[in-house]
Amino acid sequence: MTAAPADRRARKKARTHDELRVVAQRLFTERGFDAVTVADVAQAADVAVQTVFNHYPTKEDLYFAGRAPWVEGPARAVVHRAPGTGAVATAHAWITRHVLAVPGLLRRPTGAAFAAGTLASPSLRVHQRELLRDGEDRLARALRATWVEQVGEEDGIGLVAALSSALLLTTGRVALGEQMTVIRAADPAARASRAVAEEARRRSRPALDAVGNGFAQLADRADAPPAFRRVAELERDLPPDPRVARRTTP
Repeated sequence: MTAAPADRRARKKARTHDELRVVAQRLFTERGFDAVTVADVAQAADVAVQTVFNHYPTKEDLYFAGRAPWVEGPARAVVHRAPGTGAVATAHAWITRHVLAVPGLLRRPTGAAFAAGTLASPSLRVHQRELLRDGEDRLARALRATWVEQVGEEDGIGLVAALSSALLLTTGRVALGEQMTVIRAADPAARASRAVAEEARRRSRPALDAVGNGFAQLADRADAPPAFRRVAELERDLPPDPRVARRTTP
């Protein structure tokens, strides 16, 4: 059976999207992000410059394409978690698992080059912060939706979702910063060693554990706003869904 024209166009578009990403990231690795232009990417991929922009609005989007799972990962984990598991617990488990995986990724040449390239470019650092904020908004919307489904449009529930998301993702960011401090302080010859990676994980783990334990205490505060108590009671003692917590894209 011959594929419909719409299906062929969709497959071709997806191939072009992936090919542009691969070509661009190869050029970034070879020359450095700031030395590569969108025109360079278009020429290397044998497409028009406008084709690149049709798929990726900015050069920064090309750099992070396929390498920023934290934008959609926590929210997707919440949405796809199994019945009887906690939204907060699952988002926290996703963030913890992926943050603790970073030192191992940085031991690989590709991971180290990605991190170094990001740190070397002011525009990439700005874009990374924008992506983090996008991830925070996505997680807040996912948390709000799951709680509204359970208790309805209760006053203040959106604020609880926004604060919960901000706390979870900020903790992940701080833990990553602690890991990078450990790695940068190590002897250059040992930075890619297993021992340094383990020390980075050990130093970042307390912050990750502390924020996970803190949510359960909200319902125990007599002065907590009603929406905070209601959400904390909903989430109390619910386990995470380990299946979606360990997947980059559940």
